[in-house]
Amino acid sequence: MHEILSSDVFPDQRLPVAGERIAVSADVAPHSHAFFEIAVVLTGTGTHVSAAGEVPLERDSVVVLRPGEWHGYADCDGLVVRNAYLGADIFSFLSGALSSGGNRARPAHPAVQHAMRLLEASIDDPWTLDRLAASVNLAPGYLIRLFGRTAGISPMAYLNRLRAERAAGLLIETDLPIATIGAMVGWHDPSHATRRFQAHYGRPPTGYRAAFRP
Repeated sequence: MHEILSSDVFPDQRLPVAGERIAVSADVAPHSHAFFEIAVVLTGTGTHVSAAGEVPLERDSVVVLRPGEWHGYADCDGLVVRNAYLGADIFSFLSGALSSGGNRARPAHPAVQHAMRLLEASIDDPWTLDRLAASVNLAPGYLIRLFGRTAGISPMAYLNRLRAERAAGLLIETDLPIATIGAMVGWHDPSHATRRFQAHYGRPPTGYRAAFRP
């Protein structure tokens, strides 16, 4: 299943908000996102397909998807939707922006964008800060500073967030054992995987699957 990553949608990770108008002229295969999506039907009809089942769509229908949740479209007839994309940490971002007086975000440095793409493409690799910095030809300390200015977190924290989001999607979409899912996202020790996942979502993988899987 194809996953649309944050770097595909948000050129500036410090401002994780985007939108577009899409004419859905054919079926859309199931896919997942590493961010929130809100879709509002402007015209036409269709069927929204997700883990929750099939839901008919018509004008003014609204679809809300959390990070890691898969969905697709079928039986589309003149379907046009307005999509809004919100980064997984959008609420923390808004809280920080309000408390800091809404300081303007800086554009992402090309090396940071490259580093993000590397992490997203090889999420299960045994990444270290030194290896990532060498891959983008920067000193580790300088990469940390650039990453902080762009994403507000360190490179390794960003990697852990990606892994948690990918694991969340697999928990919902598959019946794979939690240990297997952990290994697929780069957490090869089950206890470590559980701690990392719970640190991100506030509940262990078993609890997340029980709470959100239909």
